[in-house]
Amino acid sequence: MKRIPYITPNMPVCSNRHQLSVSGCNLYRMSIGEMRMAARIFAVTLLAAVSFVAAAQGTVVTGVIKDNRDVPIVGATACQVNTSNCTAADMNGIFHLLLETGRDMSLKVECLGFNPVEVVIDESTVYPLKINLTPIYIPDEQFPDDSYSDFRNKVIMRSSLTMDAIFSDFEEFTPALGSHNTDLMRYFAVIGPELGASFSGVYFGLGIGMGYSYQDDLDTISVDLNNTLYKLTIGYDLVSSRRIRITPLLSARWLRYRLLNYPGDRKISLTRYLDERDIDLRFNQTIAVAGLNLEYLMYSGMQGRSDYWSFGIASGYAVKLNRNPWIWSRGNRVMTDHCIGLNPLTFSLTVSYYNIAR
Repeated sequence: MKRIPYITPNMPVCSNRHQLSVSGCNLYRMSIGEMRMAARIFAVTLLAAVSFVAAAQGTVVTGVIKDNRDVPIVGATACQVNTSNCTAADMNGIFHLLLETGRDMSLKVECLGFNPVEVVIDESTVYPLKINLTPIYIPDEQFPDDSYSDFRNKVIMRSSLTMDAIFSDFEEFTPALGSHNTDLMRYFAVIGPELGASFSGVYFGLGIGMGYSYQDDLDTISVDLNNTLYKLTIGYDLVSSRRIRITPLLSARWLRYRLLNYPGDRKISLTRYLDERDIDLRFNQTIAVAGLNLEYLMYSGMQGRSDYWSFGIASGYAVKLNRNPWIWSRGNRVMTDHCIGLNPLTFSLTVSYYNIAR
């Protein structure tokens, strides 16, 4: 049997509970609002009661534990010093701990593989605590960063050992010097140090290179060739990440060839020496090279020695700055119309050490 609700004569009946124009409906909505208000008051009262109980027991500490790269450390423990009162960080590195009253108001935060940290809790403590742990293989005072670009506003010193290879051609000098000389001068290879510095991504460097001593012993004479390179380089870090550095470079280079021909015998007569007249020529050629340098960076973490180091390879396009070489023979300037041929393709290999100025 269906139950019929009791309706008084003065009580309006709402056929639609959403009709706002009917006063009876407004009475229905007011009752719901009062219920919600009562629920809020109850929640606030309950929260105040819980806070009162917590305050009576001790201080609730909330914090976030991360590593030196700002990555949350899951499972890191936070313990009240000199107690067994501990908790562990969740997957976001967040922890909550109720400190016991009458004990040391300090936290010891630790995790396997990281240096522990101790935090003192007092009235000035701001929550949530932000705690960073550093790996045990990194000194506490050193925080290597993931990106080379983070150091753009600092001076970065660069020390490199560079091998430069340039392909040249002395074919025009063959009738005068002989093929036994010009065959040794087909390419120019040197190795040496380069010192430079970067600031705001702009690089300046000075380098010197010395070539291997090429020798060839013929029947009556010995041929010896020595190469020397001086260069000035400027560049800009187009790409600069934790592992990759790409730098367009523009360099001016001074190539010096020293060609020696001397009698092969250790002891010769003065007459023979004057007749054969040994050669001591110094060829000087300047070039400009525009190229691209690619480096792979590796971080050492050795403070005071190097912040990171790299292996690099560079390639460029070379053009001559002077058409004819400048030639000296001891104290004489030697005039010539011949030119040194130059292959425009050049390349370099480098091993570099970077130190960040602090």
